[in-house]
Amino acid sequence: MLTTLATILSFNAAYAEEAEPAPAADSTFSERYATPKKTGYDGARHGFRTGYVYAHNAEKSGLLSSPHLFALGYEAEFKVAGGEGIDFIVVPNILFLGLNQGIVLPSGSGMIGLSFRDTLKFGVGANVSPATDGTWVHMVAAVEVVPTSGKLQLPIAVSFIPSETGDFRVGLTVGVNWARKE
Repeated sequence: MLTTLATILSFNAAYAEEAEPAPAADSTFSERYATPKKTGYDGARHGFRTGYVYAHNAEKSGLLSSPHLFALGYEAEFKVAGGEGIDFIVVPNILFLGLNQGIVLPSGSGMIGLSFRDTLKFGVGANVSPATDGTWVHMVAAVEVVPTSGKLQLPIAVSFIPSETGDFRVGLTVGVNWARKE
């Protein structure tokens, strides 16, 4: 854990940028709050995720001893500029759940959504993963807050995967995103 933190901090120091100047007092609302920031990066943002998933009634499956699951995975984000600070995004990700119980349960999602100035994101889509009710395809909804550190994004996401049988999954993940330079 400390090695990972040291790596992130050293990576951040290597790509640190000067602070943006404050907007002029006479600037319009759009110029102050809705104009997207220039990131100096192009293409997909991508990065690793880690976190916690609660899977309601998961222990009934016989595979798991507890509904509490460690999550580890990878995510990409493809952005289509929308203008005025709101962008359309496509987000595929893959997570491996249950490592804390000595089992690997794959979970893949594909979502579409909106990004507001790269700081707040909402998405919905499909999730493919095994469930206690025997189904594999589910709906997923997520919201993400994205603080930045230099040119890195440090997303904190909450996701919800419902089931028509009353079983559900709720997840909290944190991670780091980066992109290639323009």
